[in-house]
Amino acid sequence: MTGVSPRQLRYWEKKGLIKSREREGEQARVYTFGTFVKVSMIKYFLDNGYTLTAASQKAAARNSSAKVLHRFISTGLQGFAEIDGQMAINLGPFDDQQTLMATLPEDGAVAYRLLPNAEAQKLTQASPE
Repeated sequence: MTGVSPRQLRYWEKKGLIKSREREGEQARVYTFGTFVKVSMIKYFLDNGYTLTAASQKAAARNSSAKVLHRFISTGLQGFAEIDGQMAINLGPFDDQQTLMATLPEDGAVAYRLLPNAEAQKLTQASPE
């Protein structure tokens, strides 16, 4: 599925780069989804000329960044809205009275707007999910 041979996987496991799940009575190794993602990232970096050590380090750094992004999105994202015909993201309160909204036009960079809290809440609730 990842294009990494079972022999490579065993070698990476021996080096401590990945871990398989323990299974009683089974010969085939089983990996978690997280390990699948890690293997895919390591393979990507190997295919782009990195050594195994460097590829593993790059994969770990990318995973760390992804965890921060996930945390930011799961705690900061308040919902979606439509502003002036464009999809907007409600990024939450800016201060006591305003909410930070972000839009991404088809032909431009991200634009940020501050809206009164009540207006932002109304727009976010009215937006289809």
